[in-house]
Formats: sequence, structure tokens, C-alpha cells
Amino acid sequence: MIQTEEQKDVQIKLARVRSLLEEENAEAVFYRRIDHFAWLTSGGDHGIPYNSEKGECALLVTRQAFYLLTNPIEKRRILEEELHALEIEVVEYPWYESVETKAHQLVGQGKIISDSEGAGMTLEPFKLAQLRFSMTSLERTRYRYLGSRATELLENYCMSVHPGYTERELAAGLNKILQLEGLMPTVTLVACDERIDRYRHPIPQNKRFERSCMVVSCVRYKGLIVALTRMIHRGPLSVERKETFLKTITIDAELITATREGMDTASFFDHIKKVYAEAGYPEEWKLHHQGGAIGYQNRDYLLTPSTSYKMEKHQAFAWNPSITGAKSEDTIIIGEQQAEIITTSPSGWPNMKVTVSSGQTLSRPLILEI
Repeated sequence: MIQTEEQKDVQIKLARVRSLLEEENAEAVFYRRIDHFAWLTSGGDHGIPYNSEKGECALLVTRQAFYLLTNPIEKRRILEEELHALEIEVVEYPWYESVETKAHQLVGQGKIISDSEGAGMTLEPFKLAQLRFSMTSLERTRYRYLGSRATELLENYCMSVHPGYTERELAAGLNKILQLEGLMPTVTLVACDERIDRYRHPIPQNKRFERSCMVVSCVRYKGLIVALTRMIHRGPLSVERKETFLKTITIDAELITATREGMDTASFFDHIKKVYAEAGYPEEWKLHHQGGAIGYQNRDYLLTPSTSYKMEKHQAFAWNPSITGAKSEDTIIIGEQQAEIITTSPSGWPNMKVTVSSGQTLSRPLILEI
């Protein structure tokens, strides 16, 4: 029987999970979180409330079997709409009983590694997350589609707006466009005018767009998430504002070109501080996190002075350097030779070629002047 792309994708991931079982001398891995369910089912969604990390059923992987543990409420939808005819054994349990109890019944007394709190289970969410850092071929294809489409929709939307909109109106309009395309916003931040300078994480308010606007978007498709930021300004930018933004996109370009397989994140953080200092803003990195690994979470981990991980081939990152009043952010995948920027589109958004210290030239989005 010819396997589908999703079935091949799942087999790659099951092999990774079972390697972890051997390493940890465990009998099973129990998945309840929405991000892990999407990863292991090649894009399935078992979530109901938007504000929950956990879904409504679970996955259980042993050395020999792959189970869907589901109650009758979710069973039909999950099987018909989310699992793409995957080779999985379905185990049903009453909705009024615990899914964790059903997992223990299947495994017996063996050690169960879990991505979420569960009685009698070993909680190891980050070890499980690491299994998905290096993306499969199917995931990279999907991620490029998501990056291109989300960027095109956001940029076209930003090119259509005008002063007078409130931040909430801007956020609602963007979210509607994304959801109509089957893309789910996981973060939508909007700041206008003085709020851009005051807040690094601007929750949309009733402030009206007068001169400047910043839109920050994280968007999900098949479980995968991209992040990007774009800025708009009415009329020509001031010399000071233009200079600040050019410094910011130069920092961003330096970080993107330095992102490569095998790089230690502690060394990379030292590089972040160095490029801020060289830009003339040695303290600005302290005012906001600089981004980090991305994929099935808005950030799988943030870089700090104390984090130490190795960047992996085909791992995704989203840096978001900022200098007060300016921010630059896109999503990238580590490739064979260099990082690939996936949040690009043919929308006509203004860009500028930036040459970094290594001599490499990179195109970065500018502020749109309307």
C-alpha cells in the first residue's frame, strides 16, 4: 500500500519518540498538549477552548503501538477531519472518566513520559518538544506556504488601512482575513503612535492610528506557527525615525545571517549584545526579549544569557530585535548553508538590501509610508 505524505511524516516522528523511550527506559509517551498532538498527527487539531494548552483527547505511543485515546464526543470529528487516515489504534473511554487512567490501563506499571501533568506520569515537556525542533520535509513545505500566505495577507491588509482606525479595529480586520483563509491567529498586537515607543507587547486598545502603526502577528496552520512584524507611517519618516529603524533592521539581518546549524545559543546571545553595541544601542536588548526557536509554539524557547542549546538543521527561529520605536521580525528555517526567510510575499511591500559584517546581503522589510 502506498503511504500518504502525512503517514510518512508520522512514521518519522514515531521513530523519534521510540528512540526517546529507549533512552529513558520508559514504556510509553503520553501526549495531551495541542502543539504535540499537531506535531505527531502531522497537523491534527484536538483543541476546543482557545485558552487551553490541552486538547480533548490524547495520544499514547509505546514501543509497539500508537493509540488515539478519545471520548465519544470527539471521536468522530477527530477520525474524520484530523487524522488523515493515519494508521492508529483507537481506544475509547467514557467522557466522565480520566484519559490518564485509560493510558495507565494500557501500559500497566511501566514508566510513562508525559507532556502535561498527569498522576503517576513523568513530566518531560521540553524533552518531548526537542523531538520536533528539526522539521521534516513535509513540515518545511507547509511552513513555507504558511509564511508566504500569512505575510501576503498581512502586508496587503496593512497597505489597505488608513489613519482613523483604532488598534482594535485593525486587529479584528486582520484576524478576520486570516481566519477566512483557514489560518489561526495566535498573537495579534497593534500599537499606534506613542504606544509603539511605550510598549513592547501592545495589546490592542481604542487608540486611533494617526501617524504610525505597528502590527505584530503570530499565525498557525497545521499546528505550525510563524511570527512577523510590519510597521506603517503616514507621510515621510523623520530622519531620526528612519535612522532608528535602519539600525534595527541591520541588527535583525546580523542575527538572521548568524543563525546556523550547530551554533550554541549562549554564544549567539553574546553576538546579540555585540551587534546592539555596534549599532550604538548597547542597552536596548535589555528592554525586550530577542526571540528564539519557533515551530509549534509562538516560541519553543527564548534566548537568555543562561540558555544553552545547539541550533539544529531545519529548525525554525524568529528574532525580534527592537530599538525604542522600531522593531523587525520575520521567521526563518536553518538550511544547508544559511537561514531561509519564509515570511516573504510578492505583495509589493518596500524592502531594502542590508549588508552585514560578514559581507552577506539580505533583504529586509522597511516601514511602509502611506
